[in-house]
Amino acid sequence: MGHTEADGMSHAAAGVTLLNLEFNSTCNLHCRHCALDHRKKRRIMEPATLSRVMGLLAAGQLPNLRRLDLHNGGETLLHPDLPGMLAIIAETRERLPAGAVVGLLTNAMLLTPEKSLAIIRSRAVDQVRVSLDGGSPEAFEAMRQGARWDVVAKNVAAFGRLNDKHGHPVRTEAVCVMPPTLLPDGPFAPPFVALAETFDKVSLRPPHNWDGSRELGIDDASYRATAASRPGEACFLLARNLVVLPDGAVTACCNDLNARGVFGSILTEDFIALAGHPVRQGMLRLFREGRKAGIELCRDCSGFYAPPGAREKA
Repeated sequence: MGHTEADGMSHAAAGVTLLNLEFNSTCNLHCRHCALDHRKKRRIMEPATLSRVMGLLAAGQLPNLRRLDLHNGGETLLHPDLPGMLAIIAETRERLPAGAVVGLLTNAMLLTPEKSLAIIRSRAVDQVRVSLDGGSPEAFEAMRQGARWDVVAKNVAAFGRLNDKHGHPVRTEAVCVMPPTLLPDGPFAPPFVALAETFDKVSLRPPHNWDGSRELGIDDASYRATAASRPGEACFLLARNLVVLPDGAVTACCNDLNARGVFGSILTEDFIALAGHPVRQGMLRLFREGRKAGIELCRDCSGFYAPPGAREKA
């Protein structure tokens, strides 16, 4: 039998291992290294949209899914009915592919005891990651404008206590962007170290220029050097990721914080069709042919490449 278009779309869906769901499109912070456009209209994901997504996942449309991340550009905890949304995920959680991790990234300013309990008791979330940048309280507040170190530290500590009280069902990770220019006194101040040590895992990352649509003053030389050393390889986020925005629109990459790369909608198409969509496949083809400059979303982005042999990560 010959190769059919349906076979190609199913193959494309099998290659998607990372799915982001943006519950809320706005953020309560204005971080210096973030490309989110705060002028855009706020959008909130409806329960019906999430139910459709979870139904398609439960039906096995992304059979190799490794991560389901409940965030994109906006702060997830701003959703007005977080417990209700988590309940929808919990209903079909066991029907996700084996080993798939449900994660939630937050800036923790709104991680109140009430929201912490909702996350912990939901049994929908495997991992909570907190953006803990800078290496010191002063650098943290300089980078994450609008955040207060004392509030974040208090909220993180309270979450840890509640998590332990309930048997530690949620793994925790501190995601730390560490630009050297903000660290004149050394990389890690004692209060930063003390808080970071309360997490199950700490990940250190250099800053990224997101989709390159804004000048953020970021030194992305290390990313570009990696890209130059791996010609013919597509950025792994473009190859492995899909993002469902609050209104059901789908974009190709979680670095696209402002919906510049939207090519379809989960409300009218399923994941098999979206993964194999001609626009997405065309972007991948151009990238692999060394014609990244022809992709509007990607042309000014540093790209993102996993280390050789490494598993994908969000």
